[in-house]
Amino acid sequence: MKIHQHSNFYPQTFSYLCFNNDLSSVDDVTPKQNMATKEEFWDRKKKLNDDFFVMGSVSHPATEEQIKKYEESTGFTFSEDVKDFLTSFGSLLFEVKEEIWKRPQEFDVLPSWKFGYGFFVYGLSQDEEMPSWMGFEEKHQEALEYKEKPLGQLFFKRSGNLYRAYTDNGIIKIEYDKYDEEDYEVFEGNIYDFLIEEINNLEQDYLEYINEGKS
Repeated sequence: MKIHQHSNFYPQTFSYLCFNNDLSSVDDVTPKQNMATKEEFWDRKKKLNDDFFVMGSVSHPATEEQIKKYEESTGFTFSEDVKDFLTSFGSLLFEVKEEIWKRPQEFDVLPSWKFGYGFFVYGLSQDEEMPSWMGFEEKHQEALEYKEKPLGQLFFKRSGNLYRAYTDNGIIKIEYDKYDEEDYEVFEGNIYDFLIEEINNLEQDYLEYINEGKS
């Protein structure tokens, strides 16, 4: 994936629920043909080694009523896979542990990818411990600061603000320059396909980071 630009983004630290590889509490859904499933996404997550840290609001994810109310208030229409993510996980954060990937400082002069030590998957949740900045409402307001008509609901951001992704009506759009109306691409696949690819991207950058440190 080509990265066109980046700007510094330094998220707060939060901890609402760190969880293991057990997906037994998540209800099964009928998968879309030729699309990745929730189980395939979670299997990919389980292949990450102990240098990675994942947390989210899986104990209190979104309800169907909560999603419906949000759609009605914003005009967005979420596809079944996005709704499934919201009712299964709520929101998620993936990152390489800080002791492994040193966090860049604000004025560090580094290649853009070195700011990308993790990613955020924003969402909806019943979890009172979920920070507001991990929620759809705040992310939508953030998107409106740059565009009168955002590409959809902002649901994903790579750390360092390297790129963002939006969803609406079953279409995922990846945005590189938030000020440029045309600088985006349409992703071929559902939200689980997208997240599997982003785990792959993060793991590849992690390997490059630690291998560079060994040289």
